[in-house]
Amino acid sequence: MDMRVAADASGSEDEPWTLPEGWCWRTLDALGTWTGGGTPSKANPAFWSGGSIPWVSPKDMKVDVIGDTEDRITEAAVDNSSAKYVPQGTILMVMRSGILRHTFPVAVTDRTVTLNQDLRALTPREGVNPTFVARYLKLANKRVLEDCSKDGTTVNSIEVSALERLPVPLAPLPEQRRIVERIDALFAEIADGEVALEAARKGLETFRRALLKAAVTGELTRDWRETHKPAETGHDLLARIRAERAATPAKGRGKSAVATPTLDTSNLPDLPDGWVWATLDEVASSVRNGTSAAPRANQNQFQILRISAVRPMWVDETQIRYLSEDQAVDAKDAIVTTGDLLFTRYNGSTDLVGVGALYSGVPRYYPDKIIRVRLDPAIQDHAGFFELAVNTGSSRKHIASNIKTTAGQQGLSGESLKLTPIPIPPPNEASEILKRVKQAMGSFSDCQTLLQGQAADASRLRQAILKSAFEGTLVPQDPADEPAAKMLERLRQAVPKANPRRRGRGKAGHGG
Repeated sequence: MDMRVAADASGSEDEPWTLPEGWCWRTLDALGTWTGGGTPSKANPAFWSGGSIPWVSPKDMKVDVIGDTEDRITEAAVDNSSAKYVPQGTILMVMRSGILRHTFPVAVTDRTVTLNQDLRALTPREGVNPTFVARYLKLANKRVLEDCSKDGTTVNSIEVSALERLPVPLAPLPEQRRIVERIDALFAEIADGEVALEAARKGLETFRRALLKAAVTGELTRDWRETHKPAETGHDLLARIRAERAATPAKGRGKSAVATPTLDTSNLPDLPDGWVWATLDEVASSVRNGTSAAPRANQNQFQILRISAVRPMWVDETQIRYLSEDQAVDAKDAIVTTGDLLFTRYNGSTDLVGVGALYSGVPRYYPDKIIRVRLDPAIQDHAGFFELAVNTGSSRKHIASNIKTTAGQQGLSGESLKLTPIPIPPPNEASEILKRVKQAMGSFSDCQTLLQGQAADASRLRQAILKSAFEGTLVPQDPADEPAAKMLERLRQAVPKANPRRRGRGKAGHGG
């Protein structure tokens, strides 16, 4: 049944807590007029082109108050489809959407709107404040999802009849208004705090980026260089690697034994004395894609990383699948070990292509959508510095500029990765950089944890405020207020006006 006027109810046997004097429990279906939604035909331009009537869908239900919407329809659409007007002050609820896995979205309209079939609307009867009810539904989010969700549906859905039976604590109307006003004031203070938290998070992220940039440009250790002379400069280290490689040019390098093109440093930033630019290939003993074997989900013998395991400066070792024994034998060269750098070759997002992370786990196989860079033994002790370098500054710019789009996928070739410019500091300065970065990132992590905790506290505080409100302890009761049950009995014979069929016609009163 698409729209009906609910009968009054004498209360629910399922009363979660004892209410203050003058309050009463009523099931949600007793509080007003219910309206379903509909979608006008997308094939008819007359229903959508130039439309001015807000048409609410789940994507709009991210706010407490619905005003304008992403989509609008015409009057012809309302007259010739199942879409219906609902007036200002109506409570909208999402009844079918993936978001119902964890959240029951609720909002109140501040104007006449229409809605699609995945929502239902409750236009409160006289004596019921819509925002009061909507706030309670926010508090009852978990109960709604647990008690009213449909079983066995492909898309998460709320069972209408179960939702209608939900008990709602109803205060005297003047107290409903006082509660709403107090909640709004307290929530506004929390929102101000969250704005400050977000500014702090952004500032923290700016600090992290500045730290990484300072680390790979030598700015972080400027003071250290004034009192420490390197035993071996970056130039010396690179020359040593080149000499050793010239003596055994093909050792473990396969095709990469071909001479690396000379690096053009004309567009690269100047480095401190003792530092030198090189290509990633010059400091790698091998650069190799992984195995193309299709992972198996139900085996547990030979672990292979998922592409999703590699994120900027972090490898999530829980992101694994499995290879069969025969696949593992064929993939014997596609194994990652501690000290290897891993890079993503493909992803749907440019930001996640070519990101590098230093691996520190047990030996595992890796797929062909990951590139493994095994660093030269001469720099293995400072592999962490090169992890920093490939994720920031000129190194990251080179990687990002070489990402290509193929068949909708963003990709990076191993050959372009080899040519990534890498700053090489003196080994003892690289050690100092890693020590300072570790200390600073420890403080960064502590601050991040603190901010996350404060954000969680804000969410818990909102729930505590709502709990207090609907237990009757947020604002004082006024003995002069007409009790809610008496008010409802007095208004019991009053039938709410039907929803208007024409835009702007008869905006139904909602008693709020």
